[in-house]
Amino acid sequence: MNIGYSEAAVEVLDILDHTKKEDVEKISKKFTNFLKEQSSKTYKSTLDHSKTIKEMNLKPKTQALLGLIYLNYWADEEGKKEFKTKIKENEKQYQQELSEKYSVDNLFKKSENNIQETTQLPVVVKEETFIQKIINKIKNIFRR
Repeated sequence: MNIGYSEAAVEVLDILDHTKKEDVEKISKKFTNFLKEQSSKTYKSTLDHSKTIKEMNLKPKTQALLGLIYLNYWADEEGKKEFKTKIKENEKQYQQELSEKYSVDNLFKKSENNIQETTQLPVVVKEETFIQKIINKIKNIFRR
């Protein structure tokens, strides 16, 4: 497991330590042992258990692991359906945001604006110094 998941495992175990015993017992021992094995030995959880789960500002991977626990161990059939529906809605919304952000039309609109801005070349006005003016006058006299 990578560092993010090992820290998330620490947070999940901390949350489970503050959860009702009968709810924790619903989780398989194999999964809790896996979390314990994968948990970071150096990371310490600083969660405020006086707050609700939504208020705790959990890491995304911690939220994912808690969602996995809810879906596999705590939710009844109706809860599983609602949870899966919510996941699908979130994924659909995320994909829509990505398609709007990276749509071909938007990419070309931006590049057209950039092209218009870059094709306008600056006009350089060359001013002659006093000495250059005198030299150019003398050259013009000799050309005639």
